[in-house]
Amino acid sequence: MLWYALVIIFLLVVRNGQPTKTNTIDKNDDIRSISSGTSFGECIGYCSQSINITSVPLRLNALKESHGDQIKYPTLRREFCFNFVDWQQLIALLDLEKFKMLDEIQGCPDCADGGAEWIEVNWSKGSKRVTFEYGALIA
Repeated sequence: MLWYALVIIFLLVVRNGQPTKTNTIDKNDDIRSISSGTSFGECIGYCSQSINITSVPLRLNALKESHGDQIKYPTLRREFCFNFVDWQQLIALLDLEKFKMLDEIQGCPDCADGGAEWIEVNWSKGSKRVTFEYGALIA
């Protein structure tokens, strides 16, 4: 369930409260994957979590990792089916041109162990990751 919450948070961050609209994406800029995650530098337990949604194959991969005790907190990986309609709705929320223009670092991610979040988009001609303070919206 946590992974679906991350997807919802991701959608809210990318959408930034704007009404849903369909964006025209250049056929040469086909989106191949969208990822999102969180991490905390000073942490006990599962300190990093991420999801990666890919278009081929159409899957949602979830990952939880510990920075410490791998016996007590082993890496967890899960794979889920992700349907084509959901993929189309997800990429329709993303304004790729606006995302490309964002600074790679927003604010002060994980300063004073406040945590960091990131969103990464891979498309046919490149990729970009934007990292920001945990819980913050990006503009």
